[in-house]
Amino acid sequence: MADSTKVGKTFDPIVWEVERGKIREMAKAIGDPNPIYLDRDAAIRAGYRDTPVPPTFLTVPMMWSSSMPVLINDLKINFMMVLHGEEEYEYYRDIYPGDTITGVPKVASVEEKTSKAGKKMDMVTVEILYKNQHNEDVAKARTLLVERK
Repeated sequence: MADSTKVGKTFDPIVWEVERGKIREMAKAIGDPNPIYLDRDAAIRAGYRDTPVPPTFLTVPMMWSSSMPVLINDLKINFMMVLHGEEEYEYYRDIYPGDTITGVPKVASVEEKTSKAGKKMDMVTVEILYKNQHNEDVAKARTLLVERK
C-alpha cells in the first residue's frame, strides 16, 4: 500500500513562468479552437487583459516538475502499476503570460479500495495550490493516482 503516513506531507515547489507559446501549444494540443488562447487581441476583445491559460493548463508545469517522481518514490508507489485516475482544477484568478506561478504539491489522502472485480488498489490524491508572483492564490489542482495491486 502507498505509505499513508505521508498524508499532509508537502514536496518541493513547482515554479513555472507562464509563456504565451505554451498557452498556444496547450490549446492546440487539446484541440480547443477558442481564439482567446491563440490571439491576444481576441482575448482582450473578450474581456481578458491578455491571453488566459486554458482550463487544463496546470498539467504542463506539473508534468515538467521533478516533484511528482520524488513524491511517487517517497510514497513507495510502484510507478509501473499507476493509472491516472482523474484531474480537477479550481481557478481563483486568471493566469496570463508573464505570470510566475508556484505550486506546492501535498499528499491530501491515501485510501485503499477494492474494485468491482475484487482487486485492491490504492487511491492517492495530490493537491497543488498555485500562487502567482503577487502571492495570490490562483488555482488548485487535484490529481488522483491509482496504484493497482
